[in-house]
Amino acid sequence: MSARAGAAPLPAAVVTTEIGIPSEIWIARQIREMPGLAATLIAWRRNAAPAWGQDIPARLIDAPFAPPRSLLRRAAGRLGDPRALAPTRDAARAIRDAIAQVRPRVILCHFAWNAIPLAAALRDWPEAPPMVLMVHGRDVSALARRKAYRRAVGQALRQCARAVAVGRFQVDLLHAMAREAGVAPPPCAVIPCGAPVALFSAAPAPLRAPGQGARFISVGRLSAEKGVMETLRAFEIVHAAAPDSEWICVGDGPLRARLEAALAASPARAAVRLTGRRSAEEVARLLAGAHVFVQHSTPAGGSIEGFGVSLTEAGAAGLPLVASRLGGIPDQLEHGRNGFLFAPGDVAAQAEAMLILARDEALRRKMGEAAREVAARFDSRLMSARMERLLLEAAGA
Repeated sequence: MSARAGAAPLPAAVVTTEIGIPSEIWIARQIREMPGLAATLIAWRRNAAPAWGQDIPARLIDAPFAPPRSLLRRAAGRLGDPRALAPTRDAARAIRDAIAQVRPRVILCHFAWNAIPLAAALRDWPEAPPMVLMVHGRDVSALARRKAYRRAVGQALRQCARAVAVGRFQVDLLHAMAREAGVAPPPCAVIPCGAPVALFSAAPAPLRAPGQGARFISVGRLSAEKGVMETLRAFEIVHAAAPDSEWICVGDGPLRARLEAALAASPARAAVRLTGRRSAEEVARLLAGAHVFVQHSTPAGGSIEGFGVSLTEAGAAGLPLVASRLGGIPDQLEHGRNGFLFAPGDVAAQAEAMLILARDEALRRKMGEAAREVAARFDSRLMSARMERLLLEAAGA
């Protein structure tokens, strides 16, 4: 139920870089699950084949997202000067124009990189509504290796009424950026994106028939930070010890060709199925037919996962989780209760945990039941309700 039951929805703006990116479909879900807000999307561009957002009011900013490249800006960036990332006057005006058309009472800005030009545009603007920044992963990890970026985000925090992190560890990162920029950090809350638990928990908890091998499943982008190559190596170890085991890999991404080439030479190739990208409903069905969820997140390129949506989806389906101890994953995976954690890069430990669950069906079922209990805490409806209350408070409503 809305935090303002019976009241008219409060006008709000939700800022992101690009509307319709498949991996950010949670933005649309979050908007739909906040009925107390009448949200309009504001972005710099729209995806050529948008996976979401067609049914949500939107305004595009009439300016490029990236500031122009120049020798002066490059020199400033090398010196760690945040002005290297500042928007031009025309770009700042275009941002204000897009916001003025919506006339929001509050702004929710997704991703720290968007907060940099947005905060600059709102600064010293008498009509600027309060701004809430929500950070997610790469925006406060990989990119934060650059001093100019860290200081620019820190300065943007001065403009924020609130900040929201999807993982507990990110609060410390935000505080550190604020200190480096010499500003006081805004109040920070931890509110994960969550997942639609009802969709993924609709089917009975997966059971293994007598004599059936364990079916492992991964869901996510086929990229280095998701550790798909490491998971293949771990599964090869598992398959050598348990030849009736299977691995279903759901998703697409830049490592698809490399993974396919590795599979072609793998002794476990006949037991692996790559499905490509699937809809949420199709993923729910695949999870309902699997037994253990695996994900080997790595800090590749400095990117650290803030919240694993797929882990909550799998947990809601009743699957125990085997995942690396990185970023926000320990917020979702309680080692020994709803699955097992292992150190990033430790393929042997991942395989060992997978084999334990392949061989101990009673333990697998017990951990699957616990996984459903933990996943319920991250239901997207609960998370969206918390976000709605925070935005209304920031707006003074």
